[in-house]
Amino acid sequence: MTSTEVIRLDLPATMKYLNVVGACIAEVLSRESDVKDLDTLIYNVQLATHEACTNIVDHAYAEAGGRIIILLAVQHNPRRLIVELHDTGQSFDLSTVKEPVLGEPQVRGYGLFLMRQIMDEVTYDAQAGHNRWRMVKRFGADYEGTM
Repeated sequence: MTSTEVIRLDLPATMKYLNVVGACIAEVLSRESDVKDLDTLIYNVQLATHEACTNIVDHAYAEAGGRIIILLAVQHNPRRLIVELHDTGQSFDLSTVKEPVLGEPQVRGYGLFLMRQIMDEVTYDAQAGHNRWRMVKRFGADYEGTM
């Protein structure tokens, strides 16, 4: 990340700490002025980040506990929040993830779809022993973004 103001969280990869990530996102974004529909922005970024963290907990660390490093950075030109998630769990091939068939019932499989719908950019990079998610959400009074 190339921002001077980066918030770094290092959390156990368990569901019980997702509220810490969500609270941090809300606090970081609430400090920004002139944000169109701030409550919706906060909710959407929290939802996308929770989905990514849940996938890390359930899939990357399915058999053994690990840690998730979360980096949050607000950049001002253009105005955007960058969320990076790092883990050392099991990687996967993003191209094998099928889009859900909307209108057909299914219990799982909406996480990546939601992340892509909510955020302006979603990338995943898997290297030996290290996985990285990077999600970007643009915002500001003049930005007409997704969701």
